[in-house]
Amino acid sequence: MSFPRVSLVVVAIAATVVAGCGSSEEESSSGPPKLRVATIGVSGAAAMVLGVNKGIFTEAGLDVQVVPAEAPAVIPSVVGGQAEIGFLNAPAVLLARSNGVPVTTVSSTSSNPADPADNFIQLQVAADSPIRSPKDLEGKTIAVDTLYQLPDVSIRNALQASGVDVSKVKFTELPFASMPDALKTGKVDATNPAEPFVALGLAGGARNLLSDSVGQTTTMPQSVFLSSEKYVKSNRETVDKFRAALTKACEYAQAHPDELRAVLPTYTKVPAALAGQIKVPVYTTAADAAGWQKWADILSQQKIAKKPINLDGAYVQ
Repeated sequence: MSFPRVSLVVVAIAATVVAGCGSSEEESSSGPPKLRVATIGVSGAAAMVLGVNKGIFTEAGLDVQVVPAEAPAVIPSVVGGQAEIGFLNAPAVLLARSNGVPVTTVSSTSSNPADPADNFIQLQVAADSPIRSPKDLEGKTIAVDTLYQLPDVSIRNALQASGVDVSKVKFTELPFASMPDALKTGKVDATNPAEPFVALGLAGGARNLLSDSVGQTTTMPQSVFLSSEKYVKSNRETVDKFRAALTKACEYAQAHPDELRAVLPTYTKVPAALAGQIKVPVYTTAADAAGWQKWADILSQQKIAKKPINLDGAYVQ
């Protein structure tokens, strides 16, 4: 699961194209509103994809098209009108808004499990590593897929919550797929993979040391669907239909885990043989204001957000 940062370049692009947002879907009278959903290939989007396959969105009067996308392109495509809705994560939305990009969260779609051990993002070390506790990571190097975004933001918070002086830890970027070998060869002291790479790491001899969800609550939004403020304002009825259908899709996914796992290989790189083993998020559209405030506090405390984060308008209510 990759959560690349919202770079200043992306922010600049987004701010430039926002004036060119597509026309209102509700202005069209020919058939149900079409929603292009820019979706990255990770497990957090699985409930929505399953819902599309099961006809839940069609029953809500929507024509939802799942459009494969790379994470850095999601926000620019939404504000530029190439997609009506996009899939990312809560910190990405807050960081974009803090840089003046007019996006808002349509709905959250996943949260943390009650037991951190069940989280689908874990910090790993080699089986024979002398690192036995999070505190032992001071002075060591951790590989994350992208700096200053999830999961990097969450593991820094988890380390701090575990009594680690994060300023004494070095973080380096490394693709998830390269993490198992980097751990085996000693290129890094620890890695921070997301599923299916957590399972692949364990199969290769790594061991989990710390869950990324340590120091978080179960009501903090994780994966989210977002849109431009302009689209939401002009198409609130369509947005509300999407939100209601997504809630049903999340409820269905939670009640039918086998079907949920079966859909993963259809739009992600998760092998079918591994889909039944990996840990998946808790699929839910429930997220409270305190959870959003917690992310804002984390981003400010870690000095990732350069400007104060105002939660007004950050998510549709």
